[in-house]
Amino acid sequence: MSKNTITKLWPIYIGEFINPEHSEIKSGLIDFFEKYKEKNLNNRKGGSTYSSDENLYMGGYDLHLQKDKYVTKLLNFISQGFLTVSQDANKTEIENYNPTNCNVTISSAWFIDYQKGGFSLPHSHPNCSWSSVYYVQIGADANEKNGTTFFQKTRPSSSTTDFGSYYNKNTMKKIKPEEGKLVIWPNYLMHGSLPYTGEKNRIVVSANALVSISENK
Repeated sequence: MSKNTITKLWPIYIGEFINPEHSEIKSGLIDFFEKYKEKNLNNRKGGSTYSSDENLYMGGYDLHLQKDKYVTKLLNFISQGFLTVSQDANKTEIENYNPTNCNVTISSAWFIDYQKGGFSLPHSHPNCSWSSVYYVQIGADANEKNGTTFFQKTRPSSSTTDFGSYYNKNTMKKIKPEEGKLVIWPNYLMHGSLPYTGEKNRIVVSANALVSISENK
């Protein structure tokens, strides 16, 4: 006779990691971003997803191609985060799974310099398996309303309000910004950031990744 079971279908994995070396790379990253902006002034973007041109600067999707030691150190940390989340998510999904055979490829990476009033509307990232944000500089007042990264639930909310459906009532998850924090999520998950109201700029790095698995040797 089969035993009774309760199964969670299609869990959503959210990884949060703190970089112990953040204080060692923060100033170097900010210096690199300032020099990048001086050379690429036309990368400032607004439009349908992000706030107006006056509220943020967004670098090109080529940060992972830049030759800079601080950027390289950061992307190595981000890659390890992608690897850790992917290994955990797939450990029961692949037969004879060997986590040491996983390879991470960062397909795109960019930085966003949010000024006062900057925000991003809900969106998702195509052509990757995992997406991320890394807080380089949080600026001011890291609370749940000030420039917070948020995720929107991908399934419909319950139409009832009884105890039985209470677990399904929340439609948004907010992540409190913290310098040196890396947040990773599946690429399909809708996310954005609330308007930032601080005087000192908030700087983040976003990245997308693909994870492959090699043949067992």
